[in-house]
Amino acid sequence: MRFAVVDLETTGGQPKEDRIIEIGIVLIDGDQIVKTYESLVYPGRFIPPFVQNLTGIFPEMVESSPPFMELAETVFELIEGRVFVAHNAPFDFGFLKVELGRACCKWDPPRLCTVKLARKVFPGFPSYSLHSLIQSLGCEDFKHHRALGDAIAAAEILKLALGKVGESGVLKEIKNLSASKVRNYIS
Repeated sequence: MRFAVVDLETTGGQPKEDRIIEIGIVLIDGDQIVKTYESLVYPGRFIPPFVQNLTGIFPEMVESSPPFMELAETVFELIEGRVFVAHNAPFDFGFLKVELGRACCKWDPPRLCTVKLARKVFPGFPSYSLHSLIQSLGCEDFKHHRALGDAIAAAEILKLALGKVGESGVLKEIKNLSASKVRNYIS
């Protein structure tokens, strides 16, 4: 299968009001990472102190970065035709769908949440936060609350799940994937 593991850092939690400040994408074909992409994004609005402290992304870091509109075509080309994967997928999907919509890109991919996947494939952990899960699975530490670091961590969770339950086990957890479209997403 072909996956696009995505993580976003944003100015807040409301896709229609807040904006993306960083995007990280990890492309996986089968169980192999084939490409990564990252960019800071100029949000055109204030980055709250809480977000600055959480992410380490400060206004001066994004001042000369492109707005999402300038990145939309590249991002769309990277993720189109792939299963969208994220840790807490509804959050990242919601932001990306709104931003791509602003750029006139129609996008409604199959989706996979690594939180839900991990709960099914790796039951019994005390926490399924990205950091706790990576520790529980014995994976290498990563750059927390930075888009590419978080996307790589989520990609590792996906790869471990694929290794444990195979494509057929992961397929069961993918939302918005009709039987007629399965072939389009298999590498």
